[in-house]
Amino acid sequence: MGRKPNERRDRYGAWLHHLRTKKGLSQDELSKMTDVPQSTLAYWEKSGKLAGRDTIIKIAKALGVTVEELLRPEQ
Repeated sequence: MGRKPNERRDRYGAWLHHLRTKKGLSQDELSKMTDVPQSTLAYWEKSGKLAGRDTIIKIAKALGVTVEELLRPEQ
């Protein structure tokens, strides 16, 4: 199910990691699908900080989820 977050701010990063691995994608594969550098995806998964509306939309589409699902991590 993906790694568990250690802190509240990490919840989004853990959720992004969970959605990506659930889809069976590596960071590199998601990077190529979204034109977001792999190092940026790794940072987002670690820090939980997502940036840019257009990028968030691209990631949601690539993961097959809505923007709302991407931005609302499971409790």
